[in-house]
Amino acid sequence: MTTSCMTTSRMTTSRMTSEAIRCLALKLSYEEMAANRLTKRSLNAAVKAQNEFVAWTEEKGYALETMGKAQLVEYHKELCRRRSKKTGELLVATTINDMFQKAAALFSVLYAEEVIKENPAHNLDLDLPENHGMRRRPLTLEEINTFLENIDASTAQGLKDRALFELIYSSGLRVSEAAGIRVKDIDFERREVIVRGKGDRDRVVPFSKVAKEFLLVFLGKRIDMPDEWVFSSSRGNGKGLHIRSCSISERFRILLRRFGMDKQEISTHSIRHSTATHLLENGASVRHIQELLGHKSIETTVRYTQIQTDGVFKVFRKYHPREHEMFETLDDDYLKRFETLLAGG
Repeated sequence: MTTSCMTTSRMTTSRMTSEAIRCLALKLSYEEMAANRLTKRSLNAAVKAQNEFVAWTEEKGYALETMGKAQLVEYHKELCRRRSKKTGELLVATTINDMFQKAAALFSVLYAEEVIKENPAHNLDLDLPENHGMRRRPLTLEEINTFLENIDASTAQGLKDRALFELIYSSGLRVSEAAGIRVKDIDFERREVIVRGKGDRDRVVPFSKVAKEFLLVFLGKRIDMPDEWVFSSSRGNGKGLHIRSCSISERFRILLRRFGMDKQEISTHSIRHSTATHLLENGASVRHIQELLGHKSIETTVRYTQIQTDGVFKVFRKYHPREHEMFETLDDDYLKRFETLLAGG
């Protein structure tokens, strides 16, 4: 947090200048991260990322309180073009995602304080260019099982984690979609949930029996509170609101490190990618997966088939009799007979 913002106090928002609002956002976000007990190193990195974003908005002449999705998309593109000062290489996907989520957190706290009426970062799901650095990959079936089964559901935090990530994997949800689910959106009898999707496209998706079991235990008596957020924030200034997307991503990274699974090419979006890939591997059609994931265009869904296609090619080349390395297709006798046929003999 910048020095000039350290003493910023809350005041009537209608009288606040753009500079005061920037300082308030930095202050509130810092308090929330500190309450979430981030390590000193993580906290310093987050503060640095947020200060860089604020500096960018000032350079562009943007005020936080009037920024929309278009300006956030512009900033994301800026991050995708940015190069590391140490290596000179383009920033890797995890760094871009982390820096963007820290910037988005400023709008979350302003929205919670009713300084802004809408959060422009809400349901903003941005993908990196396909040729950008290290591509995100899905987890294998073994990896996703290892991850989920290692979560200790005997603790309150562990139970919340297990219910959350079981639901995301079960239904192929975006992190922002899982965060925005209320109790009334869930039909436990039919095992269906209403999802407020990207671009305001709502859809109804199924969820697994395992996800149902953990959700029921996690919700407990709250199951009779229809307007409650399923995954609410319990700390800092976000108390009483739904959990933030960046908090889910941070929690996922913490668990990956704890289980010895932390890799640059794995992010929370990898869980959604895993859902699509595992369904494809088990014979689901691309059209059905498109509906489940809420993709407007089937071309977006088809991207997920690449992993499966690569696997099919490997099996084909290994086992097909005319691809097998032991199968000699063009021996000398065959070529002589072929030449004779061409000559009309």
